[in-house]
Amino acid sequence: MPGDTKPNGKTSNGRSKRSRSRSRSKSSAQKSDKEAAGEQKVASTRGAPRVQAPEDLPVLAYRENIIDMLVENRIIVVVGETGSGKTTQIPQYLLDSERFQCLFENKRGLRVAITQPRRVAAVAMARRVSDERGTRLGDVVGYCIRFEDKSGASTRLRYMTDGCLLRECLGDPNLANYDVVILDEAHERSLHTDVLFALMKRAVKSRNGQLRMLVTSATLDTGAFSEYFDCPVLEVPGRSFTVDLHYHPVSKTQRVEAAVNVALNLHVREGPGHILVFLTGMEECEQAVNLANTKLQNMVESGKEVSDCLIVPLYGMMQSDDQRNVFEEVPEGCRKLVFSTNIAETSLTVAGVGFVVDCGYCKQKFFNPTTGMESLQVTEVSQVQAKQRAGRAGRTQHGKCFRLYSEETFHRSLLKITVPEILRSNLASVSLQMKAMGIEDVVNFDFMEPPDCVRLVKSLRLLFLIGALDADGKLTSLGERISQLPLEPQYGRVLLSAVDLGCVSEALTLVSMLSSEGIWFRPSRQNADQWEEAQATQERFVHRLGDHLTLIRVYNMWEEEGCSPEWCKANFLHFRALRQARDIRGQLYEQLEKVSEASVRKAVQKRERDDRDRRRDRDRGGFVMQSRFLGELALR
Repeated sequence: MPGDTKPNGKTSNGRSKRSRSRSRSKSSAQKSDKEAAGEQKVASTRGAPRVQAPEDLPVLAYRENIIDMLVENRIIVVVGETGSGKTTQIPQYLLDSERFQCLFENKRGLRVAITQPRRVAAVAMARRVSDERGTRLGDVVGYCIRFEDKSGASTRLRYMTDGCLLRECLGDPNLANYDVVILDEAHERSLHTDVLFALMKRAVKSRNGQLRMLVTSATLDTGAFSEYFDCPVLEVPGRSFTVDLHYHPVSKTQRVEAAVNVALNLHVREGPGHILVFLTGMEECEQAVNLANTKLQNMVESGKEVSDCLIVPLYGMMQSDDQRNVFEEVPEGCRKLVFSTNIAETSLTVAGVGFVVDCGYCKQKFFNPTTGMESLQVTEVSQVQAKQRAGRAGRTQHGKCFRLYSEETFHRSLLKITVPEILRSNLASVSLQMKAMGIEDVVNFDFMEPPDCVRLVKSLRLLFLIGALDADGKLTSLGERISQLPLEPQYGRVLLSAVDLGCVSEALTLVSMLSSEGIWFRPSRQNADQWEEAQATQERFVHRLGDHLTLIRVYNMWEEEGCSPEWCKANFLHFRALRQARDIRGQLYEQLEKVSEASVRKAVQKRERDDRDRRRDRDRGGFVMQSRFLGELALR
C-alpha cells in the first residue's frame, strides 16, 4: 500500500518522511491483541460491494500519510481538488485502520461524523459509501438531515448536514458519541460550519486526545486555517487536464436561453463528454430542462441528425430518488446534459463531464439588519467559484468552459473569494443555540472570522422580543424550549404560542409550508397561454387575508384531494414541495409534542375531528339540497 509522501504532495507538519516510515514499520511489527480485535471489527463493517471506488483517486496515495498525521495530531487540514475522493474515501480509511482505532479507549467501535453544507450532498455521499462497502444504507453507513434520520446504533460513518451536528452540540458539547469529526467543504464557509470550527476546537481540547478532527476542502486559505487551529496542512493534488476558457458575454436576463443554446451547440458539434451547465436556482434549472427538450425535439423533427441526450436538472431540494438520474450511467453514445445550481461546484461530482457552461451568477442569502428581513438574491459568483466551475470540465479529459460574461468582468467585477455566510446572514438561530449551550458572551466568541457586532446585537434583541432571552441576556425557559426545535426562533415561538391559542394544527401546516421549497409552478413566459392559465388557476387559491392563509388553504385542499399528484399538476403546484411539507409537518408534530407544556396531540386530533365533521356536514348539506331539488323537479 502506498505510504511515502509523493513528490507533488505538500505537508506543513515539518516531520521527516524517514521518521514517519519508521513509526509505521514499528507499529506494524508490534501488532497487539487489541489490534487483532480491531481487524475483526473492521471485517464486520464490510459486505459485497455494489460499486467499486475508482482506483486512480488521488487521495489513495496519501492514505497512510493522513492516518499518520491524525495519529500524531488532534486536528489536521486536508486540501484536495474536487473529485480527489476525500469525502468518500478518508472516512473509510479511518474506519479500516486498526492502528488508528487503537487510539481510542471506547469499546463500541470507531464512529465518524462527516458534515456537508447541503442535505442533497449528505444523502448522496452516504448512499455512495454504503454501496462501496456493500452494506445497507442506515446500517454501517447512514445519514442525518433536517427532518430525516437514516442511521442507528450500528452506524459507524454518519454523513450529516452541518446544522444537524450543531444541534447535537446542544445536548453534548463534547460530542462523546463520536471519535472523529470531519468538517467537509469548509471553503464554502457556511454559517453552521463557521460556528462548528470554534465548537470543535473546544471539544477536541476537552476530550484530551479522544476526539480527532479533520477539516477538508477543495480550496482554502491554508495559512489562516493552520493558524486558527494550530495544526498541519496536507495538500492532495487532483486529477486535472487542461481546460480551454471561452468568453461569450450575454445579458443577465437572457442567461437561461443563452446557456441552453450554448449547451445544445456543444452537444451537436463536440465529441464525447457530458455537459454541465451552472444556473442560479431550481426554477431556472427546470426552465432550462423544458427549453432544451423543446429545442432538441424541434431539431429532430426538422430532420437534423442529433445523437441521444439525457437532459436532467440538479439542485439542493431534489428528492434522493430524482438525484439518481444525474449520477447513473447512460448508454454508450448517449450524452448527459445537466442543468445545475452551484451544488455541483464542489459538493457533488458528476462523472465524465467534459464541457461546462457558466452563467456567472448564483443565489446567496443576505440579511438586512436594518429591516430584519432575509432574502435570497441573485449575485455574481466569485473568482474562486468561477475557477471551481471551470475545473469540473478537466477531471477526466481535456475540457472546455464557456463563460457567459467577459474576461474583463472576471478580472474587474468578480470578488476574489466568496463572502462567508456568517458575514451576511441572520444570526438569531445561531445565537440562541450558543446561549442554550451555555455560551453567554456571544459577541466575543472565538469565531474564525467574527461577524459584525451590529448583526449580533440585532439577533440578541430579536431573541429578547420573542421571549427567548430575559432583560439580562439570559436564556429563559421558553427560549430553552424554542432552541430544541430545528427551526428559526420566530417559527419555534409561533408553534409554542399556537398550542396555547388553540390553532396548533394550522400553525404546523404554515411553518411546514414555509420550511419547504416553493409550491407554485411558474411556466415560461414564452408560453403565453400556459402562463396565463397558471396565473388564473393559482389566483383561485388566494385568501383575502394574505399569503399565510393562502398556503394553509392550498395544503388543506391538497389533503382533501387525497394528496393527488394529478391535482397538483392540474393546478400548477409542485407535488414534491407539498409532499415535503407533509413530511416536515409530521416531524414537527412529534418534536413539538416533546417540548410543549400542553398536549399537542389532543389539540391536533380535536382540530382534525372538527374538520372532518365540517366536511361531512358540507357534503351532507349538498346531498340534501340536491335531493330536495330533484323532489321538486319530480312534482312538477
